[in-house]
Amino acid sequence: MTKSLPPITDWAKYRNRIEYEDNLLNERINIFLVINGLGATAFSLADSYGVKLILTATIILVDMFLSICIMQTAIHIKNLTIEYMEDANDPIDMRVRYSLNWVPIFLKPTPILGLWLPIIITSSWLLCIIILLCNK
Repeated sequence: MTKSLPPITDWAKYRNRIEYEDNLLNERINIFLVINGLGATAFSLADSYGVKLILTATIILVDMFLSICIMQTAIHIKNLTIEYMEDANDPIDMRVRYSLNWVPIFLKPTPILGLWLPIIITSSWLLCIIILLCNK
């Protein structure tokens, strides 16, 4: 059963919501990068194999949860933006999007920040734990 949504009458408010979600994505990415930077520093300073293993496992777990939040925000931005592009008739937004038409969708900023960056960094930590376990 799908719920019928009321029509949007205030496109400026809608656009502000997209910008809010975009700022939220940026804040979550910053938190993600800081945690990973601190984790990498702690990992390099750790002398004990056990500490490195626990630290790596913890970072992987934290990264997975943060990645879920980041990806949900990116999907939300995508869905809001699609509706905005279809219905708002914003000439400035149309020109900006037209200037980026040559860029494949998976290489645009939101997919890079909201999908690829968390996957690459979390995969690096997974590789790290595999190497740790294999070299014991």
